[in-house]
Parts: sequence; structure tokens; C-alpha cells
Amino acid sequence: MLTLDNMDRARVDRLGALTAHVVEHALASGLAWDEAILAFGIAARAMAMKASDQGAGTPEQCAAQAERRLKSGMTQSADVLRAWLD
Repeated sequence: MLTLDNMDRARVDRLGALTAHVVEHALASGLAWDEAILAFGIAARAMAMKASDQGAGTPEQCAAQAERRLKSGMTQSADVLRAWLD
């Protein structure tokens, strides 16, 4: 089950829906699964730089936060995606 900190159910639902969307597009991209994972890392870096540009912190702070969030995401169960992928 997806248990992201103390997030409310609506936020967890939005995360699950976005994750399912990303997974579906990654699988349809023609990339190998590990190449798609690389793309997620690049996308995380790009989002961190955009967040920094918008005042969320220095590029280094935002990149570090992105890395922490990616690692946190890897600790979550993927079982929650069944609701969106079925």
C-alpha cells in the first residue's frame, strides 16, 4: 500500500494516478525498462532545476530533495498501481 508520510487520501490518489500514467507511457516508449528509469532520473533533475528557478531553493538543495524523494518512492509498494493499471 502506498503510505507517503501523512498525506491525505486525495493526494495519494493523485500520486497513484500520475504514477500509473507515467508507467503506461514508459512501457509504450520503446525504451528498455532500465532506460526508462534513467529518463525518470533526468526528469527529476529537470524538475528540481525548474523548482530552483522558481525560488524553491538552490539548484543543489532542490537536486538533493529530488534524490531523497526518488529514493523514498523506491521504498513504496507498487501494489497500489493495480487500481489504475487494470
